[in-house]
Amino acid sequence: MYILGIDTSSMVATAAVISPEKLLAEYIVNNKKNHSEKMMQVVDRVLQDSGISLEDLDAVAVARGPGSFTGIRIGMACAEGIAHALGKPMVGVNTLDGLAYNLMGESSFICPVVDAQRQEVYESIYCWEDGRLQRLWEYEVVKAADLVERLLTLAKRVVILGDGVPVLTKALNEKEQKEPAIQDRIAIAHPAFAMPRASSVAAVALNEYAQGRFDTCYTIKPFYIRRSHAEEKWEEKHGRARTGRCDN
Repeated sequence: MYILGIDTSSMVATAAVISPEKLLAEYIVNNKKNHSEKMMQVVDRVLQDSGISLEDLDAVAVARGPGSFTGIRIGMACAEGIAHALGKPMVGVNTLDGLAYNLMGESSFICPVVDAQRQEVYESIYCWEDGRLQRLWEYEVVKAADLVERLLTLAKRVVILGDGVPVLTKALNEKEQKEPAIQDRIAIAHPAFAMPRASSVAAVALNEYAQGRFDTCYTIKPFYIRRSHAEEKWEEKHGRARTGRCDN
């Protein structure tokens, strides 16, 4: 069984191929946000390095958000195009779930944070129990300062990761001036593990696919949590009832 994973939900563009036994190949680009130009080249590269063809794939996994609205759409379109052309099933993986999977076996709580702009982050909390990743609360978008306060109420140390870390770090620094001891309670993951990885997206998808939880290119949907800033401004001007948009 081979799973192709794709994630363009942030500044990082990444693709990987995994099997139940191993990671065959992974490619990560973290220098420019030109995903629409690079993604198919990245996919082609990991397939070549894996030594398999598109036809050998059993499913296509993609990070479906939350994250950059444009980035999510690029990754989804790329994955849907491949799945449609090959008639393969798709597995949509929440970006936060994929990030949490980067810290496999971590004994602390894990809090992936994705930059939501306006000093806010998308986040949730996870822990590993008996070799399984458990999500402890809902996916949310919150002010960074409010999340810091909430993390400090948890019973044990928390490790944060993701592109929302700089936003959270600012709030942490402000809090640390009043309570220096918080540095022992909230830690930042090493940069090598903090970025999105398609291998983690594919690993989550491998478990989902094995349990019969997957979509097609016609049924998969992105997960935004909230509307884009442009849509919110439009609604303020014209009224929400006229948008014709439903939440996913």
